[in-house]
Amino acid sequence: MNAKNYFANITATLAAGSVASPYQYLINITQKLCKPSCVEQTPVFAPVFSLVGITQVGVGQFLATIHVEGVISYVPCDGNVCCTKSQLISQDFTIPIAAATVTTVTLAKGTTINTIAGAPCKTCSRNFVSESPLVVTVA
Repeated sequence: MNAKNYFANITATLAAGSVASPYQYLINITQKLCKPSCVEQTPVFAPVFSLVGITQVGVGQFLATIHVEGVISYVPCDGNVCCTKSQLISQDFTIPIAAATVTTVTLAKGTTINTIAGAPCKTCSRNFVSESPLVVTVA
């Protein structure tokens, strides 16, 4: 975890119409940054997703535990634009899977979009948002 133990809020939303493998998820990661960041400068964050394990929770119902890891690099709003800050995200989350059986699960990440979410007329914010499409194939 990062120095101040800000845990990321991770939400996995199943795409409309994605009812069988390969499942299409949108992974939304929101993170409170340690320092306010310049809203107009997009932070760099390239998350890596990996499968931790699969747990059967009912007949035809499974939970996949996914680990996401990456470093957010951003420009703080302290007038020192030559000095970027870094903040680690290393956290597990779960997604539901409906399948008769699960023997293998593969993950494929699409293009990640990062931003700093700021209030209107504000140039700095501590609210980082990242969205990544994730294809989950179950066999």
